[in-house]
Amino acid sequence: MKLNRTLLFVIIFIAASCATPKPFVFKGLKSIKMEKASLGKNIFNASFAYQNPNHFELILKQLDCDVLVNDQPFTHYHLDTAFKIPANTEFVMPAKMEIELSSILKHSVDILFNKPMKITVKGDATLSKGIFTKHMPIEFSTEQRLNLKEALKGI
Repeated sequence: MKLNRTLLFVIIFIAASCATPKPFVFKGLKSIKMEKASLGKNIFNASFAYQNPNHFELILKQLDCDVLVNDQPFTHYHLDTAFKIPANTEFVMPAKMEIELSSILKHSVDILFNKPMKITVKGDATLSKGIFTKHMPIEFSTEQRLNLKEALKGI
């Protein structure tokens, strides 16, 4: 009888651990700063804010996504460093992106006049919880203004 209870507890525990994680809620672009300016590839450091709606902590093992501005390709972002995501909380994920000057010039008028631009992130994330790993498609969109003065500080 005691073995049956223990076995039932283990099955319930494993089933609860295997719960499919809910997708993150994209909260927006927190900040963007230019690290290196050139006529070719420019390096930007950005911070994206997300909400983890899950009642459990997750580890983001890999992120591979495209960033679009006004539905036009802007840059590609890849992260393959483990990033700990706390349960039921908002978190900020840093992103270091290389952006071609031609991509920036396409949107220069909107950036100069501080017009709101549609920023979309599409890709795939690899999440883990304990020994379980799950690949999740991600797609987030927001309207946001990019502050050129703030981005260029420190250059």
